[in-house]
Amino acid sequence: MVLRVHPARDAGFVLPLSITGALVLLLSSLSLQTLVLHTRQVQAAERMRLQAEDRLASGAQRLAADFHGRLACLKAVPLADWRLQALREPCPSGLDSDALQRLWIDGQPLQLVDWTPQAGGGALQLQLPDGGLKRRYWLGTTGVKELG
Repeated sequence: MVLRVHPARDAGFVLPLSITGALVLLLSSLSLQTLVLHTRQVQAAERMRLQAEDRLASGAQRLAADFHGRLACLKAVPLADWRLQALREPCPSGLDSDALQRLWIDGQPLQLVDWTPQAGGGALQLQLPDGGLKRRYWLGTTGVKELG
């Protein structure tokens, strides 16, 4: 005769308990993995936004430099009148006003949306292509300032 250590009614409780524990660990690890992936996605989107803002600011800096150099003849003229002014003296011959409204920064295009000269400087608006991010800048004697 064989004596049982555990009565038959208590048999089989270890397997359901271990499966439940494994499921809890699996769900916990999946939750952590989802959180990490979401955080990386948010960080990537933030990085792309910051790079776009940096490209716009670089475009404003380039235009500010060009207004002191090759585009000095257009600095006092609103953007709507650039086409006519680019053909006149003192602008250099062959100056294409349409091409001037497209800037390339870091291999990415920017669009010059508006230029409004004012006393002491002017307001500039740049935009990423396809209706992307848009920013306004003030180009003055003290440099370039973002307006929003």
